[in-house]
Amino acid sequence: MPRISSRYTLHVLILAAFLGGCNSSNSEPAAQAEQLHIVSVNAMTLVPSNHYMVTREYVGIVQAGQQSNLGFELGGKIAQIFVDVGDKIQEGDPLIVLDTQLLKTSADQLTAQQAQITAQLELVNANLKRQNTLKKKGFSAESEIDNLNSQRNALRANYRQVGATLAANRLQQEKSTIYAPYSGTIGERYISKGDVVNTGSPTLTLLSSNRKEAHVGIPAKQLARINQLSQPSFINTKNRDNTKTNSDGKKQWILRIGDKSYTTTLLNPGASVNLNSRSITLRFELPDSVTAIDGELAYLQLDDKHADNGYWVPLSAMTDGLRGVWNVYVLSEKSADENNALESSKKTLRVERRSVQVLYANGKQAYISGAVNAGEKLVSNGLHRLVPGQTVVISEKSWLPKKLPLPLIDSEV
Repeated sequence: MPRISSRYTLHVLILAAFLGGCNSSNSEPAAQAEQLHIVSVNAMTLVPSNHYMVTREYVGIVQAGQQSNLGFELGGKIAQIFVDVGDKIQEGDPLIVLDTQLLKTSADQLTAQQAQITAQLELVNANLKRQNTLKKKGFSAESEIDNLNSQRNALRANYRQVGATLAANRLQQEKSTIYAPYSGTIGERYISKGDVVNTGSPTLTLLSSNRKEAHVGIPAKQLARINQLSQPSFINTKNRDNTKTNSDGKKQWILRIGDKSYTTTLLNPGASVNLNSRSITLRFELPDSVTAIDGELAYLQLDDKHADNGYWVPLSAMTDGLRGVWNVYVLSEKSADENNALESSKKTLRVERRSVQVLYANGKQAYISGAVNAGEKLVSNGLHRLVPGQTVVISEKSWLPKKLPLPLIDSEV
């Protein structure tokens, strides 16, 4: 019996030594493997804010300061058209001429009547002179002289009447030509040569070439802010609104037309609400350097301030959860024992999932609130590589800004 027991004990000791050797040989690579697979993440520090700004763009159109529908003061047939759409003209240039043949014929008739009256006056004056001579000799009756004086006065009145009619005819001939009331560009042409137009019918649309304006519609609720920003106490060169101040201390507004921005002046804040669009139209005077054409779109940017506590984070720092809930990954510190066990040269952190509410978002950032606190660090991107509870370290190139850039722009017509 003692002999069997010794042999059994020897076998047990050998087996134990073998298993112990296996465990000691595998424990060190396992710890090294865990240390080698710690993921580096980019992190950011949450900076609290008590409000967020939403920049909205309101759309308007560029219009000429003067826009006239030119028409004739009398009817007639179009004889000549000197301009077409897009032509640039100067003040006083002839644009359209009516057929004046009938007026010229009538003027010739009136001229002939004047000549006839002149001849009759000469005859009456000669007879009157003769009667006055006979009167001195006592051979002329007083009634004959009175009759000749009456004829002369009637002819003179008739002459003046024909002269006034002839002047009206000449004025009609002048009115048969439309002249440019100011310098500008032809916007529309409504007639062609040979058309018969009535009095006041529009023939051309003339757009002035200077003092262009931008008409922008804004909601009625924004009018109070426009008036507030226009007050001297709000005029400064460092505000966040797209405004600045000129040398006269007047408010200057920045409007975007195409890919260019221009400094403009608010002419008036609008007087009534448009019944169709339910908006108030603001008129801005554009500088002479603006090359925009009539009808081009202009954009006015205004900032809306919303008083809500939260944090700005990049969209890449969020991931969707169940039932429309948004999550972020917050980095929490691990215990000293856990860090010592890993024997890492960097401070390791644990990934925690937190649910948040998105108050506002644009193309790059989101303003959130929820189960996060100021000063906490959260993963800014690469969330698809992580799971809650995972051990990570912060990358040396991690992004830890004090403040995120301002939000992008939402468009609103």
